[in-house]
Amino acid sequence: MKANYHTHSRWCRHAVGEIEEYLEEAIRCGFYEIAMTEHVPHKNTEDSWIPWEQFPDYDRALNRAIQKYQGKIHVIKGFECEYYPDEMDDYRRFQEEYGYELLIMGQHRCGKNKEVDIFAPKGAYEMHVYADDVCRGLETGLFRFLAHPDCVLEGYRNLWDKECESVMRQIFQACEELHIPVEINGNGMRYNRSYPSEPAFLLSKEYQLQYMINSDAHAPEKLYDEGVRKAEEFADKLGLKIMQSMRES
Repeated sequence: MKANYHTHSRWCRHAVGEIEEYLEEAIRCGFYEIAMTEHVPHKNTEDSWIPWEQFPDYDRALNRAIQKYQGKIHVIKGFECEYYPDEMDDYRRFQEEYGYELLIMGQHRCGKNKEVDIFAPKGAYEMHVYADDVCRGLETGLFRFLAHPDCVLEGYRNLWDKECESVMRQIFQACEELHIPVEINGNGMRYNRSYPSEPAFLLSKEYQLQYMINSDAHAPEKLYDEGVRKAEEFADKLGLKIMQSMRES
């Protein structure tokens, strides 16, 4: 692993470490590229991880870090985003006016009123709401890859059943048709969550997909740690060919 495209810092309010600490660690690990992908600010909801009014300060801090480390490591400006239809214009504005070129889809809440928490206990209905929202989001063409595609399995009442298979088939089919890479998430490995799911990724082999491993780091020392190494072993065990760079997508 020589790059990481899913990275959080203290700005998202549930991670630690300054932006520059992540860049220093990325250089120490021998990375040639890193994307900073805080959770995108939302102006129309109270649960935004970066408060809307803090975006200018964050953007200035990120731009300063990029300038400071120019020539040492390539830093990509990005955001991790949910598909919320009324936020799409703001996502485009972040891209076009502020240079946030890498928008990744990581759906944490879904449903018309954001009533479904994908990490909470759930049944089949909530899983299908997640799949529908993910597919609609990918169809917008805004998102470069799908983060933790199988995170919806966290909190589901069964480890794997026909509902899980149906949901993951819907998602993988959309990713195949839209040429969207799917992520094997190091943070799920790190904390022994229900994702990455072996049955889900075995199923994914029936589709023509691209795969990437990302740390989903929430601390600088997590950029390349045991969670990432477990993700690499997981991919190797299942015979999944891993992209080494976003340039391959």
